[in-house]
Amino acid sequence: MKGTLPPVGTVFGRLEILGEGKEYRHWLCRCSCGVEKEIDRYAILSGATKSCGCLQRDSASTKMSKHKKSSDPVYKIWTAMKDRCQNPNCKGYDLYGRRGIRVCERWQKFENFYADMGDRPDGKSLDRINNDGPYAPWNCEWRDNKGQSRNRRNNVWLEFNGKRQVIKDWANETGLHETTISYRLRQGWTVEEALTTPRWTKKKRPNASS
Repeated sequence: MKGTLPPVGTVFGRLEILGEGKEYRHWLCRCSCGVEKEIDRYAILSGATKSCGCLQRDSASTKMSKHKKSSDPVYKIWTAMKDRCQNPNCKGYDLYGRRGIRVCERWQKFENFYADMGDRPDGKSLDRINNDGPYAPWNCEWRDNKGQSRNRRNNVWLEFNGKRQVIKDWANETGLHETTISYRLRQGWTVEEALTTPRWTKKKRPNASS
């Protein structure tokens, strides 16, 4: 079997084979925790590698007789994350659980969540990279308020001159007020007109006689 790709879907430990990797002698694998990664095929076949790395973290977490974090902010973040995704009585459930946002199986245990994310850095909170994706190791990071504000579902993104950013960033770059840009767009201005026309300039209406 060495040197040849096993059938797609073959499982070694926690790794499911997806196909050939881009790297020489590597296979593209999906770990049971959801992470996709290219891994040396000989490491897989020999049993030296059985996961994306989460198996080692899990083994370390099982040695903890008690996580002793129940009073820490990171534990409260974990419980709040689960509540808004899994508890219909939670105030935020409509925006998360009812919308289909899930907590991955691995993060049902606090020890696994803590092993992946660690303590919350000062001034940051848990955020999903893909706002429509699950709470999972591959889709979460600690972000400051500025980073989270750019990841809200109701943000309006504008693309101009090969750059794509939210209205707030365009306002900072152009010197225009956010409300000015938003108003112009609602009035039917093009993105270029809304971003490049000097402030206080009114768009000329078409001549009714033409």
